[in-house]
Amino acid sequence: MTKRCGQGPLEPVGRRQWRRFASVVATGCLASAAAAGPAGATVPHSAATLTSFNSPSCSLPLTHDSYQGFHVGVPQGWDLSTLDGTVSVAENTSGTEAALIYPAALTSGLTPSSFFASYMRYQQQLVAKGGASLTFQMQPDVGGLPRASVRVQSSRLNVVGEASVTVLPLHTQFSSKEAVFSVYWAPPARLAADAAMLAAIGHCYGPEPASLFQVFRDQSFTYILPPGWTTFDEGQDNIDLRGYANRADVSYLFFGLPAQYNTPSLALSRIFAVDKVTVTSVLSTTSSPPQQTSSGAVQGVEYVEFLGRSAGLTIHGLVYILTDSGSSGTFGVMRLGAATTDLWNSVNGGLIEMMGSIQHSFVQDLEDIQRLNQQWQAESAQEANFDDIINGQQLVQDPSTGAFYEAPYASYEPNGPNGPGYYLPNGQLLNPVSH
Repeated sequence: MTKRCGQGPLEPVGRRQWRRFASVVATGCLASAAAAGPAGATVPHSAATLTSFNSPSCSLPLTHDSYQGFHVGVPQGWDLSTLDGTVSVAENTSGTEAALIYPAALTSGLTPSSFFASYMRYQQQLVAKGGASLTFQMQPDVGGLPRASVRVQSSRLNVVGEASVTVLPLHTQFSSKEAVFSVYWAPPARLAADAAMLAAIGHCYGPEPASLFQVFRDQSFTYILPPGWTTFDEGQDNIDLRGYANRADVSYLFFGLPAQYNTPSLALSRIFAVDKVTVTSVLSTTSSPPQQTSSGAVQGVEYVEFLGRSAGLTIHGLVYILTDSGSSGTFGVMRLGAATTDLWNSVNGGLIEMMGSIQHSFVQDLEDIQRLNQQWQAESAQEANFDDIINGQQLVQDPSTGAFYEAPYASYEPNGPNGPGYYLPNGQLLNPVSH
């Protein structure tokens, strides 16, 4: 299986693993593009309770993501992508010049050195799966923290760079510090000129308070919404969530189409035509080989990241589509997250969170599709053996209203008005709920 970036139209190629260091360095492409823009998210009231980090060597404009709870340096015109707690900043879709950041809570038994060694081994395994080799050579520690020079080589790629770990303050119910793995790379001819800028991306990284996602449940769907978002449209088999004055959208659709739309690509083209979404550039397409289900239908899965236009706006989007095709037609599910290009860098982590959290009240014979949809965000996390609990969610409940919320660990307040815990903006202490 292969993966291609910047190629269109919507053709099924490759495998997921987009936005991971392995897919960047092994295939030479990163599923991201578009201009960087200032953050549009609001900061919750707990901002003063969490220590912000600004390194003296941070010389880049900051992009803030209040959904995942961090800020990071993004060079002008570069793209920021977030998935499973991994933050990727790249110059363009080739991914040959980029930086990756991965934070982990320093809980009992985890040290910066053990975290660095484990994560480097993990990346070596991923790179090897892509047909390339990742080698590294340890360098003298800086302040007792590990760092190494890195090189990735394949028949199509040769990049070099540096990896390191820093320790930042972050107060959660599990720990008071986080270790941050940072790696940057570039072609050998470019590294000397761009190393300072690439290193500054990681130097600018720091945790911030994260927004609470309120949990809603009705007759057809269970879903989450951050502050300022609303339900725009909902039917028995579809729901649209919107924010930022309709400049950001998350959509879910359970669909049925005639038999000729028998692949994810064909189904998506038909749905976009009906919804008047125009794809102007395909940034990345990732899919798995078709599989036959027990009922005899052919099942396909595809992810597409794209630039396009919708309702007169220039958008950056990510879509997941699953199809089951047989003689009676094509049935499936589409999940879509999109925002105007100026918002994308600061909101795509929240869009992905909302996309993966929508659950449809499926009937019994559709439980298999529901199960597959629930896997789509969890697959990457299952591959990593790291304590990245800061990227998780704690289910909490408002005792006064009974409303449920998903609270990112970065929204924890160690010095809240009624003691440590999770709080609403009005000061209401929320009760943790056991899953």
